[in-house]
Amino acid sequence: MSNLQHAHLSESFDASAATPESHSRYQDFLDTYFPLKEGSHHDVAQYRVYFDRLIAHLSSGRCVGLTDPSSFVEFGGDRECPSLISLASPGHQIELHFA
Repeated sequence: MSNLQHAHLSESFDASAATPESHSRYQDFLDTYFPLKEGSHHDVAQYRVYFDRLIAHLSSGRCVGLTDPSSFVEFGGDRECPSLISLASPGHQIELHFA
């Protein structure tokens, strides 16, 4: 996820000054509110969109989806390498922008 440009959390989070610690924080947020069926967002090498599903490619080589696929709202850019991913669940949402 080194191509992360900035993220907008519904909670207080300043991604314009992203550091390794803040990257860890948004990955923890994703693991808590938008968990993967297997693994952690900390282990994601790349996200892709397959039909209407968000697929996370883990550094182990495995490909997994979200525990709740309906939390994937939309994407921008190419399905193989999205420039934007929006996720929402009751009370929480995040928009990830990738460079």
